[in-house]
Amino acid sequence: MAIVFKLILMIAGGLLVALGVVISPLPGPLGLPVVIVGLVLLLRSSTWVKRQFVKLYHKHPKWLGPLRSLMRPRAKFLAILWRFMLRAEGLALKPRNSLLRRIHRLFRRRHHAAAQPA
Repeated sequence: MAIVFKLILMIAGGLLVALGVVISPLPGPLGLPVVIVGLVLLLRSSTWVKRQFVKLYHKHPKWLGPLRSLMRPRAKFLAILWRFMLRAEGLALKPRNSLLRRIHRLFRRRHHAAAQPA
């Protein structure tokens, strides 16, 4: 039964990675979260994928660090995904055109204002 479950996870992960690659040209970072979820499923279910990931991690630790931290128990998925999306957007756009950084500043200002005593 465990082998069937792992096989289902591998198929679902592969399909999610393929879907994320297909929708990545659409506006916004919609493909990135889908690819990351698919990779996490593949990494949790396949020993071969884990070995390949470790090899790539040793070559590119800065890029694959967030994905590796998603594999930990009780990982803070949204915080890790947000940092990864900021990094990817920083490579694609100039800092003054960054939509995610503007959103981050807006929420930080609201949180800071709400935390101030009256």
